[in-house]
Amino acid sequence: MPHVSIIIPIYNAGPYIEACMASLVAQTLDNIEVLLVDDHGRDDSMERARRFVEAHPSGKTFRFLATPHNMGPGPARNVGIEAAQGEYVAFIDSDDVVEPDFCEQLYQAAKQCDADLAYCQAQLVKGAETLPMNNPVIESGAFSGKKRCFFLTHYTTLFVSFLYRRSLLNEYGIRFPSTRSAEDSYFLTCSLLAAKRIACVDKPLYHYLVHDESLSEVRNPKRYQDKIQSFDLLMKFAREKGLYEPDKAELDYIYLKKAYLLGIFTYIYNEDYPQTLVLSKIYNHLLSFVPYYKRNSYYRKDYKMRLLHTLIRSCPALAKKLIPLYIRKTKMKL
Repeated sequence: MPHVSIIIPIYNAGPYIEACMASLVAQTLDNIEVLLVDDHGRDDSMERARRFVEAHPSGKTFRFLATPHNMGPGPARNVGIEAAQGEYVAFIDSDDVVEPDFCEQLYQAAKQCDADLAYCQAQLVKGAETLPMNNPVIESGAFSGKKRCFFLTHYTTLFVSFLYRRSLLNEYGIRFPSTRSAEDSYFLTCSLLAAKRIACVDKPLYHYLVHDESLSEVRNPKRYQDKIQSFDLLMKFAREKGLYEPDKAELDYIYLKKAYLLGIFTYIYNEDYPQTLVLSKIYNHLLSFVPYYKRNSYYRKDYKMRLLHTLIRSCPALAKKLIPLYIRKTKMKL
């Protein structure tokens, strides 16, 4: 059994795939497999990947898979999960790179404390600019109580900086939804809810490269709908698996922050002429999932969230002008 299965969905990654592949060939952990999933892009990404493997024999196992047709990154990763044979699973985007000891450090940390999840820190790279993308640093070991509550309310959605025990994913049926926004948030949060032990490597081993054509950089007026749907599915998963009540306050806060507030931000930022009626519909949708949100302890302590919510509810015209400025100033990733 491989120690780690690395799953990479490939779609129109021609200019970047060789750099990604080079960082995989350089991995210091020997017993890994790399699953490259063709999601039927319009360029020669897969051909470049095949040529790279042939020209750089490394002892690593490379397997080439494909979706039936273009389905998006989530379903493409699911194809990889179903085919994976490793003890742990990792995901790398085809236009990103990782440090040579990415797999080794995370795998060793996971094995040392028998963790369901192991994570490192990351860096966002856009041109000459480099920004940290850090998750909270917590003690490796049992993942419950205050430790889980703190992590759930402070984590950055960068699911690619994690290793996932494959048996955990199969036990809870954790897979990516077919939505094309926040599908990574869904997957990571489900895993965090299910995990009983976690390991932390406080080093930036993953480099998240942002390009003008990156999915997160392309404006899409309908993206907010997928974002909200992903978190709707998260709440459904938590309730069906009996994981909602133990972390109810944290999950409701996640929904408030990442579905409702970021859903509105995503809508306003991507829509040329945001409609107040749509903002009201998003709010009414929130009430169907978190009707007593004003009682939430995290919401009551989060003055910035309450201020933004009040702005949207009381002065929607002003909110439509100020929110795009706020997003650009804070370099928010939607």
